[in-house]
Amino acid sequence: MKYTEYTSSTDNRTSGYNFNPAHVETRSFIYKLTLYLVLIFIFLIPWGDGLWDGLARLFGIASFGMAGLILILEGTHRNYSYFHLFVLLFWGWVLLSVAWSPDFYEGKTMASRAIQVMLLPFLFTIVIINKKSILQAYQSYVAGNVVGSSIIIYNFLSGIQSPYYNRYTIQNYETDLMSIILALAIPMAAYLASQLEKKWQRLFNLFAMPLIIFAIFLTGTRTGSIVAIIGIMYWLFTHRKASLTVKLSILGVIIVSIVTVASFAPKASIDRVFSAKKSLKSGNLNSRTLIWKSSLEQWKKQPIVGTGLGGLGFVLSKKHVNFNAAHNTYIHLLTENGLIGLTLYLLLLISVLYYILQTPLNDKAFLLSLFMVLVVSQLTLHTQIQKETWFAFTMLVIHALYSRKRINN
Repeated sequence: MKYTEYTSSTDNRTSGYNFNPAHVETRSFIYKLTLYLVLIFIFLIPWGDGLWDGLARLFGIASFGMAGLILILEGTHRNYSYFHLFVLLFWGWVLLSVAWSPDFYEGKTMASRAIQVMLLPFLFTIVIINKKSILQAYQSYVAGNVVGSSIIIYNFLSGIQSPYYNRYTIQNYETDLMSIILALAIPMAAYLASQLEKKWQRLFNLFAMPLIIFAIFLTGTRTGSIVAIIGIMYWLFTHRKASLTVKLSILGVIIVSIVTVASFAPKASIDRVFSAKKSLKSGNLNSRTLIWKSSLEQWKKQPIVGTGLGGLGFVLSKKHVNFNAAHNTYIHLLTENGLIGLTLYLLLLISVLYYILQTPLNDKAFLLSLFMVLVVSQLTLHTQIQKETWFAFTMLVIHALYSRKRINN
């Protein structure tokens, strides 16, 4: 797959058109406008719906419209991979499963969301085409999480709790999922702090990390806190060859972060985060094992095709289990979409990992850390239909293919 820098004068995308400076300038303007809309959309993913439910979707629709103009001007995009094929196969099967869902209304609602997230990888692939736009996309997401973290901290200081006691989030964002949105930003911030040239940009991302970590503790989410450690470990890895002064500075930031959390985060949130070990020993995992057991029992009745999209809550209610999600992406997919759905999803993950493993060590370490945050968090959460999940998956592929192209050249 060939990735090229976008320029208005020598861009090979002008092939098939007679060279016309005004035409090329128009196309360049459309691309830049589309990129800005996409970056705003990415910036809004972590917090925009809290300001107005549907704000991020509004910019997403505008981005799709502009991306359509790019396709009209340039024809079929060529930067696709096996990942994109598996995206189509996976979501195609998921959408087809609405036909046998026992809850057609819920299935239709979920299908609408599925179509939106299915198209996101293609939107990002059309617009994010070079190293500059890759860094801009990461920066937009980190900046959005700085805003989101600030809102969570404000809610904490104002005593505005989530529906769960002594836990804090943003309006319209489920608390557990919010913690994963935040956790994904930590390896991105660490990567940007080592890649950007301007000192103020590096410092912004450096100080974003403890702010985001503090916000994760305020959510009181154990999974988010555990996967955040992966991002911190990657940050430490990037400084493995740093001077003693730099290593001491990092240690100082970590100590300050720990002291800040211990001093200001509510005791109930801290206790809940550190109760992960106790929850594992009890074997209950906050009722998740009951949900998993009931979901797998239902899966055995329709092992190949599953119950159908949106059907999990309906079938669990018959067992007096009042949950509409399995709180585990893999079990959820297995139950609703059967062995076919789960296999397609795992093939998708394998395709992402395949591209990551072909990158140089520094990029590989970053991409693997981001990949692990995603796949580990999905062991206890159902994030397969979230915008941030598909943003991260697509960025992994775009970044990996771009990095591999640089090596081959």
